[in-house]
Amino acid sequence: TIIVAAISVIGSFTLVYLNSVKETSNRKYEIRKEQLSKFYIPFYQRYCAGLFPQNQLSAMSSEARARFFNLITQNIYLMEPLSQAMYSDFYLAFLNLAEAENGNPEYPYEECAQKMDEIFEDLSKTIFIEYRQILKKCHLPVPLK
Repeated sequence: TIIVAAISVIGSFTLVYLNSVKETSNRKYEIRKEQLSKFYIPFYQRYCAGLFPQNQLSAMSSEARARFFNLITQNIYLMEPLSQAMYSDFYLAFLNLAEAENGNPEYPYEECAQKMDEIFEDLSKTIFIEYRQILKKCHLPVPLK
């Protein structure tokens, strides 16, 4: 009877452990799924539709830039830590370019446009690295570029 009780206890602990591992795995999967569906895939689609990197973000209309800005701002909580850390530079460059376009003499347009493009390019590269990593973790096809 001691052996039966020991097997029952060990079996119970094993079941609890395996259930915990499965729940953790499911939570991670759901988080990755939300990251992909709400941020990374829409960003990738807009990036490709904007014909980047051949085009520059600063050369696009303010409405087109605002779509990128809003997507990133509204979904910052879904971004990985490295791209989140780059957000403040992107935000500042976006505001500075807006000031330059409004004719504020303290913000030279060429300088602000160049800074916006550099920061957006760096941020995009980081986002794509993260995007590929998440796709791999989900065992989904990874784009070549």
